[in-house]
Amino acid sequence: MFASTAIGVNLNSDIKKGVFDRFRSLPIARSAPLIGAVAGDVIRFVVAMVVLIGFGSALGFRFGNGPLLGLAACLLVLVFSFCLSWTSVLIGMLVREPGAVQGISFLIMFPLTFGTNMMVPTDTLPGWLQAWVKLNPVTDVMAAARGLMLGGPIAAPVTSTLLWSAALLAVFAPLAYRRRT
Repeated sequence: MFASTAIGVNLNSDIKKGVFDRFRSLPIARSAPLIGAVAGDVIRFVVAMVVLIGFGSALGFRFGNGPLLGLAACLLVLVFSFCLSWTSVLIGMLVREPGAVQGISFLIMFPLTFGTNMMVPTDTLPGWLQAWVKLNPVTDVMAAARGLMLGGPIAAPVTSTLLWSAALLAVFAPLAYRRRT
């Protein structure tokens, strides 16, 4: 989740240094620098996932539902991360300073990541926090990944994750694209 904030900071730095203006003078599609940056971010997500799964395997983690569903869980998390990264892209396009991009992105990511049932069951949380956990899209991503990797409910959390991903992409990608091109 927090890795998706890096693209906004990097894009903001590139814009501030004039890299995007230099790209405009080249005979390439106007969307190429932005799409290339996001594609590079996806590669960073894949590397992070491979390291995480590799380290977890070295410590004894095994996919309870087999490697195919484990791969499906990784792909689902990758799709959500890709779609969520467009929020950081938009922030990077709108804010003037890279530090401000990072601060705003962390303000958004903090309640999304820590306002979940990642570490404790939802029913043990205070009532107001239970309401947030149930609305939080990251709760659905985690439930889907757990279900695919270890067993448990799959259909509802996967569907919800895909719907959240589509909504994030549909809202933030066009806004970021229009802002830069």
